[in-house]
Amino acid sequence: MLFRGSNEGTQRSALRDRLIFDHIGPTQAAVEFFYGLLMAMTLSNTLRLALIGQPPDQITFVITVAILGCNAAWGIADGAVNVLTSHYQNVYYYRLVKEIKDGKDHQAARKLAAEVLSEALTEIQENVLDEDSMQKMADVALLAIRKRELVKPRVGPSHMKTAAWCVILNVLAALPFVLVYQLTPYINTTLVMLISNIAGAVLLFMIGSFLDRHLGDGQRRLGWIMVGLGLLMMSIIFMLGG
Repeated sequence: MLFRGSNEGTQRSALRDRLIFDHIGPTQAAVEFFYGLLMAMTLSNTLRLALIGQPPDQITFVITVAILGCNAAWGIADGAVNVLTSHYQNVYYYRLVKEIKDGKDHQAARKLAAEVLSEALTEIQENVLDEDSMQKMADVALLAIRKRELVKPRVGPSHMKTAAWCVILNVLAALPFVLVYQLTPYINTTLVMLISNIAGAVLLFMIGSFLDRHLGDGQRRLGWIMVGLGLLMMSIIFMLGG
């Protein structure tokens, strides 16, 4: 029974990863949620202070509309920029690969292939690959490029799904604050603001832990770093005028 439960959990995790991470990488997803969270935390605190003395129902309404609207708008803008930059990066590499494929001078094409690999694999190349390994990879890449038919990149469904996830993640980051501020008519508004800030800190920790599981050593140190970074950035935003 325990084994079956473990399998079901693994299958759910794999389904979630396919649903999300086939279209947006773990790092980008965490960054989108982080920015959405930072915006929601900053807006909720700024507006709460600006609305001191207003009726609780009005505070709830203004903060709810502002957080959801701003986070959705940011997600749409970020998604559009992501589509644009991703497409033109693909076009950039397409042009380089086409130049390699059409090149008549073997040595020049080989050198360009090595440069493209070096640019695309900068971190690996600096720490792992030596010059001889890079040249061997360039030879393999050159042979593969000349065998295949190149297809000019276009904006497609994958780009649109990535943009959609930018919007979804930003809106999801706003929802905990929207829910917390629904308590405003029933409890002290200062307490509501405190609860929302604690919820934000917990979510920041969860983002860091998520990144640690995917990219780090799994020790959750990144969770505490993310909490500190988020609170520091929120303080800076306040000092610069909100």
